[in-house]
Amino acid sequence: MPNHVTHKVTRQIMSDSSTDYDVAILGGGFSGGLLAWVLSARGMRVLLVERDRFGRFAIGESSTPMADLVMRRLAERHGLPKLHALSTYPTWKRDFPELRRGKKRGFSYYHHGGVDSGEGVGREFHDESEASPNASRNSLLVTASPNETWADTHWLRRDVDAFFIEQAMDAGANCREHTEVVDAEMGRSVRMTLCERSAGDDDGTTRRVSARWIVNASGRFGVLPDSLMKSIGLRRVDDRLRTNTRSVFAHFRGVKSWTDELRRTNQLGEDEPFDPDEAAQHHLTDEGWMWMLRLDHGVTSVGWTQPSGRDPVDWQRYPSLQRMLREAVFDDTTPNWISVDRVQRMQLPVRSGNYIAMPTAVATIDPLHSTGIAHGLIGVARLADALLSESSRQSELLQRYAVTVEQELMRIASLVAMCYRCLRSMPRFEAVSMLYFAAAIGSEEFLVSRGDVHSPLWFCGVPEFERLIEQTNQQLDQTVTDAELWEWLRPRLQSFHSAGLLDPGVRGRYRYTGEAKSSVRD
Repeated sequence: MPNHVTHKVTRQIMSDSSTDYDVAILGGGFSGGLLAWVLSARGMRVLLVERDRFGRFAIGESSTPMADLVMRRLAERHGLPKLHALSTYPTWKRDFPELRRGKKRGFSYYHHGGVDSGEGVGREFHDESEASPNASRNSLLVTASPNETWADTHWLRRDVDAFFIEQAMDAGANCREHTEVVDAEMGRSVRMTLCERSAGDDDGTTRRVSARWIVNASGRFGVLPDSLMKSIGLRRVDDRLRTNTRSVFAHFRGVKSWTDELRRTNQLGEDEPFDPDEAAQHHLTDEGWMWMLRLDHGVTSVGWTQPSGRDPVDWQRYPSLQRMLREAVFDDTTPNWISVDRVQRMQLPVRSGNYIAMPTAVATIDPLHSTGIAHGLIGVARLADALLSESSRQSELLQRYAVTVEQELMRIASLVAMCYRCLRSMPRFEAVSMLYFAAAIGSEEFLVSRGDVHSPLWFCGVPEFERLIEQTNQQLDQTVTDAELWEWLRPRLQSFHSAGLLDPGVRGRYRYTGEAKSSVRD
């Protein structure tokens, strides 16, 4: 990111002397920065504090059609043409070439099979699971956009996060880095004590401010002051989340092309709906999976995630993965692997009085299926609408927000957990993952139809879909075969989508799931 962003932030920190705000936002990630931009552009007095620095390394980098649709709606509703330009890869690259990103045409999944117990060496990737040309494949490609014009993006988060902060400041927000709330007293307004520290300085200067609302956008590593946690009754409820995974991740240079690897082994089909490298790439194994998100400036985000409670698995036993990373080196931003012992965490309440938490501050579910950016942006749209509403409607919208966010997080968690149950078989994984894609596509179509952004997404509040999830888990408990699972699930899923999901005839190549995105009106 150009240095002028950091310089501009510093000048605003030193010059602003306000002490009374409409909204105080804790956390300078993408959701906090975007909310500050929207609210400031609409005339609210906004304070944003970040205890670290703006534009730092972060994961949660893969956008989706749902995320892009929400950005377009935010841009249209609040008059933000720059945000509109970021909603597709071509317009982003044209209007903001300095903001680094990667092209995403869809989701791709490749199952690398088991491990030969005799030598402990992984098998090569083989796309055909049997000799028959009509057999199921060990790969799955789900299109997210109908053509290049509507391609999604991978975000280099430090660039995007810093850009949102810059736009928020241009709109009038007071954004402070290396600053944290060390004390907070709840009341009609929230009275806070801020401590501002120079980089590397343990001591700092304190200052008292107040705000009508306090929004927690601090993400999974955010720390609230003890006084605030006690006032709102903050509690951890991680045990509500069925999935329990650990992860290591970093940014690399020199990761080899998976498309070239498929071509080298004569496994790059002529029927591919998009270039396999232009995707949120998932390399599945029996023990865990590896993501690869390729950015235009030669950096690839790589992460290995596996269920906790098992011995750590060395992904290098899988030759195809090893070849792609053999000559890769760590990017300067991550000189080594970053490790998270448990990815999942959840804390409640979503709202208490004039405290409100963004979805990204309430819970982290899992990197599988890339739900984080979309849910964070939906939170921005809902909160901006609520906080800008007249007081008679504000309370109702915030109550709906709190209930809906919790419901949606639990829905995403249940769908992801089901996929982990099926990690050892590509046909089985494909079958249950279609439940997630049906829910996501249904949400996209709802947003395209200009549905109320405050309504639950991912089929929350649809009892029939809830029962289908429960019944599918029961099928898995009964250890049905992959073929039996497909035969049972396919007719029951049909009423929830119109995208041709769970069709054995397409052999893992779903081309038309991204059509809704191109239907949205400018």
